[in-house]
Amino acid sequence: MKKSALLFTILILLSALPAKSQISIRLGPLVGLTSPTVDFGGDAKDFYAGTKYGMRSGLNYGVMGKVLLGPLNGRLSVSYASLDNNGIANPSQSNSTVEITQNLFMFTLGTEFSFPVPGSPVKPYGGIDVLFTSISGTYNFQGTSEVSSGEKSIKSASRTGLGFAIGSEIAFGKQFTLDLSLRYNLINLFGKSYDGLTSSNDRNDAYTSLNDAADPNYSATNSKHPVGNDRSIVTIQINAGLLFGF
Repeated sequence: MKKSALLFTILILLSALPAKSQISIRLGPLVGLTSPTVDFGGDAKDFYAGTKYGMRSGLNYGVMGKVLLGPLNGRLSVSYASLDNNGIANPSQSNSTVEITQNLFMFTLGTEFSFPVPGSPVKPYGGIDVLFTSISGTYNFQGTSEVSSGEKSIKSASRTGLGFAIGSEIAFGKQFTLDLSLRYNLINLFGKSYDGLTSSNDRNDAYTSLNDAADPNYSATNSKHPVGNDRSIVTIQINAGLLFGF
């Protein structure tokens, strides 16, 4: 009975929408630049020290779709970005180097509220997203004490977060739309953890997992456990997408 009443209510609300608010779908590719910030940025020395991840900017690409209903848009996207960096790991050792790569596979589900400009093809919007991100990568130390040399994998981890966006759609006829946006992504807002062995006496253990929560065994006098604080993985993205109407 309750389900029937809910269905009836939804049908009434939909029928009350004006004719111009018909649902339309747009889909297309996107490309952009992903820049790390907060604890996701820094340099190679920060990665070795366990304070930041030391990433630098890289390209991202994927696909996105929008469901349009008047000024309100539903947005879905799948994207991939690979960020890296290299440099001196331990400043006290002249031959100490490290190469780091982090791969982000992101699924985004959100909503946008647009502000149409009368008589103009430009339609600005603001939006909020829920982010589901899988993070993996590799690192390669050379000539660094307390860390064995050679390439090693960083165990894949999943995190949930929130994203905030401002952008604009620019229409070209009825079928094509250029979508430009600036996005601020709090990637690991939820789910931080330290997955290394807290009893380990091998410093490698700090790097083989994402380890965005503090090591419970951290000590300023214990160099084998360098991750002393939670670390925030945040990116700023500049994206461009070309959407095709259906």
